[in-house]
Amino acid sequence: MENIDFKQLKNQGKTVIYKESETDIKDTDWKLWGKRKTADEEVYVYRKIVTFEEAEQYELENELLN
Repeated sequence: MENIDFKQLKNQGKTVIYKESETDIKDTDWKLWGKRKTADEEVYVYRKIVTFEEAEQYELENELLN
């Protein structure tokens, strides 16, 4: 797994966003980060490097869905 330099990303005006999926997602610009397993579920965790503006938009969209 690649290491992410968060300080460098911040200097570039970027950050990392994460999402979970019950299924393995193909043909996407999200990168598989790993799996989260509990006694009740197992989900794939994905991440993507985006601008701060894109991250804010992603958060707003997710708030509207929940």
